[in-house]
Amino acid sequence: MSILVEALIAAFDSNTELIWTTTGVSEVIAKFDVSGMHVATTFTETARNNWRIAFDVTSTASASESVHASIRVFSGVFQAVREFLEARQPQRVVFASKEEALGQLYEEYLRRQDTSLHQLGYRMIPPIKSSPLMEFTVEKITPSEWKDYRR
Repeated sequence: MSILVEALIAAFDSNTELIWTTTGVSEVIAKFDVSGMHVATTFTETARNNWRIAFDVTSTASASESVHASIRVFSGVFQAVREFLEARQPQRVVFASKEEALGQLYEEYLRRQDTSLHQLGYRMIPPIKSSPLMEFTVEKITPSEWKDYRR
């Protein structure tokens, strides 16, 4: 594992102010801003209690500012994931990446958070690698306490 990946993982404890919105029963978005970068982490329900995570960054920052803020972007995204797991307690959450480096970052983060995930009642499923995507899954191993009264 590279030194950069180690540094990124070490910096993933975040206390970013997240703004949560829903666009219906099956989509939840956590938004935050970092140094001229606007980040939206989207959780989309693909089947009952199964969710897919994606994030999008739009930026007015310079290239240099973006590089410096990238660690805070990733830490904010993973803070959103942690809060989503704590609140919604989904049965399954899937991260997907076309980029190998980002996939390695997901994998290392999930491996490092294994104890915390376990305390929340989750376990990491071995990644599925099928070109061009790499999928990482976190699965609930304890009963969910989430009640969805809108359905």
